[in-house]
Amino acid sequence: MKQIFTDTIPAGHYTPGIISNGTLYVSGQTSADPATGKPAAGGIRAETVMALKKMEAVLKAAGVTKEAVVMCRVYITAASQWGEVNDAYKEFFGDHKPARVTVPIKELNHGCLIEIEAIAEINK
Repeated sequence: MKQIFTDTIPAGHYTPGIISNGTLYVSGQTSADPATGKPAAGGIRAETVMALKKMEAVLKAAGVTKEAVVMCRVYITAASQWGEVNDAYKEFFGDHKPARVTVPIKELNHGCLIEIEAIAEINK
């Protein structure tokens, strides 16, 4: 196994990404801005963009692109946010369509509205 780190130090006891048997597992990336620790300003769309950027930083640190992502789990604090989340997600991934599950939950750390985790293939 190989641990993957970005410039941002995790607040908890976890690794932002870990490669095992040719697969990269990206830990949940919230919409908290690394510079402030607070959710990205601008509502759910801006928060989705922030979470995706943080996810992409882990992918890049592992040497892969977003096209290597095969599965995402998206946690949102209200099902009514799905449309805006889906629009930002579609803009981020373009023609690439990883498998995905979207799960409405009660709340996330630091008042964030979204958290995204991913699984990606690593070319050997």
